[in-house]
Amino acid sequence: MNYELIRNFAAEIKLIDYYANMKLMKKILFLLAFISVVISCENKQHSVLKQSEVDSLIAEVNQNKDGQRLLALADSLEQAGQISLFHASNMRGTAYVEQNNFPLAEEEFKKGSSTSPDNYEDSIAYLNCAVSLIQLQAIRKDHDAVLNSAVPILDVLEHISIKPEHALEIYDQKFVLLEYLGSSQMLLGKTADATRSYNAAYKYASEMIKLSQTWDMLSNVAISTNSIASHYIRIKDYNTAEIWLARSDSMATRMYACSDVPDSYVNTIKGLCNYAHARVSFALNRPQEAEQYFNEFLKTTYSQTAFGHVKSGTYYYETQRYSQAADAYKWMDRLFKDYNLSPTFDNLDFVVEKFNANLKAGRKDSALAMAVYALNFVDSALVRQKNSEAAKLATIYETKQKDEAIAQQQIELNRQKIFALMVAMGLITVFFIVYTIFRRRAARRLAEVKAQQERIESELRIARDIQMSMVPSVFPDREGLDMYASMTPAKEVGGDLYGYVINGHNLYFAIGDVSGKGVPASLFMAQATRLFRTMANQGLLPAEICTHMNTELSGDDNVNGMFVTMFIGMLDMESGRLQFCNAGHNPPVLGGGDNQGDFLQMEPNGPIGLWPQLEYVGEELDNIKGRALFVYTDGLNEAEDALHNQFGDERMLAILRQTRFNSARQVVETLFAKVEEHRAGAEPNDDLTMLCLRVS
Repeated sequence: MNYELIRNFAAEIKLIDYYANMKLMKKILFLLAFISVVISCENKQHSVLKQSEVDSLIAEVNQNKDGQRLLALADSLEQAGQISLFHASNMRGTAYVEQNNFPLAEEEFKKGSSTSPDNYEDSIAYLNCAVSLIQLQAIRKDHDAVLNSAVPILDVLEHISIKPEHALEIYDQKFVLLEYLGSSQMLLGKTADATRSYNAAYKYASEMIKLSQTWDMLSNVAISTNSIASHYIRIKDYNTAEIWLARSDSMATRMYACSDVPDSYVNTIKGLCNYAHARVSFALNRPQEAEQYFNEFLKTTYSQTAFGHVKSGTYYYETQRYSQAADAYKWMDRLFKDYNLSPTFDNLDFVVEKFNANLKAGRKDSALAMAVYALNFVDSALVRQKNSEAAKLATIYETKQKDEAIAQQQIELNRQKIFALMVAMGLITVFFIVYTIFRRRAARRLAEVKAQQERIESELRIARDIQMSMVPSVFPDREGLDMYASMTPAKEVGGDLYGYVINGHNLYFAIGDVSGKGVPASLFMAQATRLFRTMANQGLLPAEICTHMNTELSGDDNVNGMFVTMFIGMLDMESGRLQFCNAGHNPPVLGGGDNQGDFLQMEPNGPIGLWPQLEYVGEELDNIKGRALFVYTDGLNEAEDALHNQFGDERMLAILRQTRFNSARQVVETLFAKVEEHRAGAEPNDDLTMLCLRVS
């Protein structure tokens, strides 16, 4: 079947993106269809074949893999009414796959799966077209197209009854379709939908195994379930990945028991399974088990391939053995050669991984060389993309020329057909000229947009650097004082701030969160930071600083109604006395005490910048020596995962109580790691700033 052919191509094929003008192509196809109708109406002398003869003829052409003859046969049989649209589209799609013409193959498979079949035989052809379409869309990484195609197809398949003689084939096709659908859903962040698709796929795999346990079927299921586990590893859902690895192990064990299974498949699947187990075990904090799996992986011949060495590099990198990772990544050039990988943006990740490994291994010269290589790689990728666009148009044009040649042979039977063909080719030429003009204009507009986007991104990077330079990266080196802070903006620039000023034996410190995000928030943050430092140097009390800042930042000048919540403290480093003022900010956590840490109970006050006449109330603690003070913005307790579940105050407080204080930096980095673990790859929803200090 054609879907099996595509499955074999999947590891090697590099499909190009294209900007085909669909309205234009529809006009061309309509015109050619019109000519075909005229010709068939004027001279229709088809001989009707028996169904057995049709089947025999198709089987012979398929066996010889003659794509050109298969195209002609599909056109002829469909025109004679001896095969349906579903069978004809399936044959033409298969022929285009044989010719490596994947865009036209996709169009044919889309045509063959666009309407519901009326009978069982058409249902089989419909299913072939549907699965092949999904595979081609997945290969070119158009995951939105996979979702749009798969959902209505699955609805049609629910109403198709299955005859026993076709059960194995249909279960296999449904398994492939659902696996690709799940992978696209996973890559689009639809994890729950992907899980449902994967589980449905596995049910069909189980039905397949009941009917047949040949080594090739078992190996396909083992590799597919291992691939599903890899998707869960990518999103750091290691527990679910382990479930799928168990399923992959079960299929692999059955495959190993087959007497005719090739050694190469045994080694490859053992390598894939042990490698995935090693990564999962390490992520689940089972390092000894991870090393055992990794050592088993290294015993396979698969580990000695270029792909195997690069996988080793990934494992070494994750386990922070950067020198070994850098050595393993030396095989990357061989990988590109063995698998005929070209400089495309999809393959840029390999280059970045190699650069990071050399950088963290301290091999600065190698890292620099990789950086230069990466620039050349990107340049080659751009050139290749442009050349691929040209090749795409050439392929389409050659196909049209083929149709023209066939039409001319038929037109020789009647002079009226010649006139129709001349008109058609004239229109096609005009259409292609118009299409080329539109495409060039679109390319110029795209280049202008990209240039403008790059300028904006460059300016935002500069703004971020300026903003980050306004918060201290070096903290007081004073006996008895341990202090550390960090700020991570959610966007290029943010609205969080922190700072400190030492005035005699008093340490002034502040942390704040400006309303909103982006450039306006960063400008307001800069103004608030400047005012805090100025007034701290004047020796004012925290409440006085808040009152003066509020007067400066509120009123008629604050036309956008922006405000900042702040916690400002003044710590006497000799006596341990803490005077502070909380301006609508989150309550800090003070370590020690009976509970080993509690939220400070404070006057709430109001944010700075809203009410010009507000007088702020300050408070104090007699002595906090030996007790860590942890201050933060709501980017910590309100951090969200992919399902919008928040990190929460209770979890934050529990972690602080359980964390033994070794240093202020250790406390901040522990909380940061816990937040990253909670997000599990989700994008940050707010700026995150933390400050911790302790005086002894």
